[in-house]
Amino acid sequence: MPNMSKKRNIKRNPYSIEDGIKDIIEKIGDKGLREATGKGIDTFLKKSNPEHPGRHIDLKDAVDLDIYCRNNGLGTPLLDSYKTILDKATGVSSNYKPDEIRKTVTKILEELGDVSETVSSAIKDGKVTESEKNNISKEIKELEIQISTIKKQVGLGEKHDYKYKTGEKIKNRDEDGLKSD
Repeated sequence: MPNMSKKRNIKRNPYSIEDGIKDIIEKIGDKGLREATGKGIDTFLKKSNPEHPGRHIDLKDAVDLDIYCRNNGLGTPLLDSYKTILDKATGVSSNYKPDEIRKTVTKILEELGDVSETVSSAIKDGKVTESEKNNISKEIKELEIQISTIKKQVGLGEKHDYKYKTGEKIKNRDEDGLKSD
């Protein structure tokens, strides 16, 4: 993966789609990318580069990558990015005070403890009942709410503005088959 070192120096906003793609490249490499989508690392290096005009990822590729990652215990990096961007775009402010952020971190730790306790209790007998699954689900949802809150509080989820470092808007190249605004 010699090309990846060059691409790592390109600034990507945390939880941007480009950052999610970069994360996937680092986690699964060329082999995983090919297994998930049939496309190689060079394709996704371009898609992870916010300065590349043909950077857009197809929805099918995004879903296939998240399915591959989830099936391999790596979460859903692109879905997480999309959800964070959506939260930020729907009017959530990042004007929180440090005390509010600290309280949220404390709540996250408490919720994580609740998840751990609920799961440990459920698996003691070697099986998980429907009632136990419901309790685990409830605790995980409460944790996810707090994680979502901290992302909002610190202002994660900026969409990339697709501008050159000079401030000039990036234009699509004709050969990429994309239209510029």
